[in-house]
Order: sequence, then structure tokens, then C-alpha cells
Amino acid sequence: MQKVFLKKLLFSIGVLLFCINVVDAQDTLSKNLRLSYEEAKAILLRENLELIAAYYEVSKADAALIQAKLWRNPYFVWNQDLYSLEKNQFFNYRNQHLLQVEIVVPISGKYINSVRLGKLGIEQNRLIVYDIMRALLYDLGEHYFELQALQAKEKLYKEILIRYEKLIESAENKLRVGAISSNEVVRLESEYIAVQTESIHNQNDILTEMSSLRQLLNLQESIDIETLNKSLTDSIPLSEIDLINDALENRPDYRLNTSQIKYEEVNLKLEKANALPDVKFAYQPIDRGSNYVRPYEGLVIEFSLPIFDRNQGNIKLAKAKLEQSKVNQLQSANLIRNEVSQSYHQLLNSRQGLDNFSLAFLEKIETLNQNANQNYEKKNINLLEFIDLQRIYIENKLQYIDIINEYQKAINYLNFTVGKEILN
Repeated sequence: MQKVFLKKLLFSIGVLLFCINVVDAQDTLSKNLRLSYEEAKAILLRENLELIAAYYEVSKADAALIQAKLWRNPYFVWNQDLYSLEKNQFFNYRNQHLLQVEIVVPISGKYINSVRLGKLGIEQNRLIVYDIMRALLYDLGEHYFELQALQAKEKLYKEILIRYEKLIESAENKLRVGAISSNEVVRLESEYIAVQTESIHNQNDILTEMSSLRQLLNLQESIDIETLNKSLTDSIPLSEIDLINDALENRPDYRLNTSQIKYEEVNLKLEKANALPDVKFAYQPIDRGSNYVRPYEGLVIEFSLPIFDRNQGNIKLAKAKLEQSKVNQLQSANLIRNEVSQSYHQLLNSRQGLDNFSLAFLEKIETLNQNANQNYEKKNINLLEFIDLQRIYIENKLQYIDIINEYQKAINYLNFTVGKEILN
């Protein structure tokens, strides 16, 4: 009885601890996840499912190389008497039997070129992984910085809404004692609703961007992501030519096109080699009863005669693929030059726009906003003037948030087009 009671007690404790762990896990998942951009990149490179799946393509290419390196298996041939008319016997191997071992030997570089194609396949799949990684990091930057801008706007909207709520409450108290007209209260409420509507649209956009980020980082839907601000870089590369050269050296898609040319060159050699037949060597250590010499030991050499099929079609196809890969490389180089040039000038334009919002100007905007609140409460300005100043404040703050977002996205796009991190 004591043993049964002890088992039940231990089981109950185990269930209780499991439930506590589940609740703690759920509470953890429901909390906000504060992520810097660098932390988000680390999670992406470790947890993104598309990237993980791409790594298996390298493993598949490595398996194909292993297979290409293997020699063909030899053949074993056994030939014996099935039925003898002379002796009226079935399956009497003593009357006649033959043992033969065969092996097919590829010639003219078929084996070597097949192995080369396998190695190039691994190289290409690695470049594909790097290109997927480059695209995913670009998508991460687009969604992260967009979410950062939306969250900054939401903070602004909440600040304005709280301010309007206090003003409306104060105005309603003044309306009760007849200090102001009802029109002024309605006007404040109208502005409050307008800002609230913009906030609702902004919140929906936040949900969209957060969903995209969670998918990229392989996070559960219950996690809310909070972005972290960091200081913006002031250094901008000045040489467009150097950036283009860096892109032609680092872009994995361009390197993939270069590798494809090598691949098609080796493939053409392989197709030309396939025009020549393989040679089969065979050795007959025993041949009893089917040859004029008993016992007989012989050597066999076999190969097809390339009279009709000399692999003409596949050779022509390989030549066309080689020329096509060269054209694709030229097109890729032209695309890269234009993309880098575009991203570079977009960065310069965004930086110029950001410089317009100097620290002195931002301080003036904040001072203007504070003075507007104080002057309205003291009745130094009327309601229309106050609303006009509020709109100017909101518009300038939103423009500042947007230009920061544009600048960060311009940096992200420049890194994407060059193929490496030029600016952080």
C-alpha cells in the first residue's frame, strides 16, 4: 500500500510540475520580444525554414558527387545447359557451362567530366544558399525597419490621443459652466476621432509587418516583436565604381552565372565524350562444352559502333546552353551595375532628406508643440490655430519617421545590391 501511495504521489507531483512549465512557457510566449536588428539577423540565419531547407540542396549535390565518383559494378555471367537432346537430361551443368566476368570501362574523359560536374553542382548549390540568404536578409530589413517606423508612429498617435483626451475632458467641464461653446468640444472630438482612425490603420499595418517578421524568424503567432532604435550611420561610400566592382565580386547570383558557364563547358566535353562508345571487357575463366576447345579460357572486348548515334543532338544542345549562359552573365552584369547605381543614389537622396531634419529644427518643433498647448489653455490662441499647430507637429514628426525609414531601407537595399554589408 505504501508503494502504491508513493507512486501516486510522485505521479501527481510530475503532472503538477508539467502544468506549471506549460503555463510558464505560455506566459513567456505571450510577452513582448524586444529585438535589435542584429539580433533579428542572428535568429534569421539560425531559424529560417527556407534557409534550412536550402542547406539540404548542398547535401543533395554532395550525394550526387559521391555517386558520380563510383565506378560501375562488374557483371557476373553464368551460362549452363538447360536440356540435352543427346542425354535427355535437364540442368546438367557438367555437359556445358560457362562462367564470365564483365566490366564496362568509360573512355574519353567521361568519368573525369562527370566528377567535375558533381563538384560544380556543389559549388552552385552553395552559391544558391548564399543568394537565398542575401534575399532573406533584405526582406528582414524591409519588414524590420517598416515595423520600427510604424511603432514609432503608434507612439506618436498615443501621445496625441492622450493630449486630446485631456483637452476634451477639460473642455467638457468648461462647457458645463458655460465657459466655451459646444462647437469647440465637437471640433476637438472630431480631431480626436481623425487621429484615432489613423492610429487604427497604423495598428493594422503593424500586425501585417509583425506577421511577416514572425514568419521570417520562425516565431509563434503569440509573440509580439518590439523593435529597438539605434544610432544612424553618417559615413556613406563615395565611389560608385568601387561599389559596382564589389558587387561583381561578391554577388552570389553573378558568381552563380560565372559558375554556370564553367558547368556548361564541362557538360559540352562530357556530351562529346558520350559520342564515343564505352568498352566492355570480359574474362571467361571457364567454358566447358560451348567451345571447340575444352576446357576454354578466353578474353572478350565489346563496344558499339558509332555509325548512326554519335550524340549529335545532345552536343548541339550543350553548345546552345553554353552560349546562353554567357549571355545570361552579360545580362546579370548589366543588371548589377544598374541596381548598385540606383541604390547608391537613393541612399544619397535619403541622406540629404534626413539632413534637413537637423537637431535644431526638431527642437523647434517640440517647443512649438509645447507652446501651442500652453497658449491654447491660456486662451492666447483660438481652437483653429491650435489644431493647425497640432497638425503641423504631427505632419513633421511623421515625415521625420518616414525619412528615417527611407534612409534605413536605402542602406538595406545598398547592402543587398552589393552582396555584402557596406553600411550597418
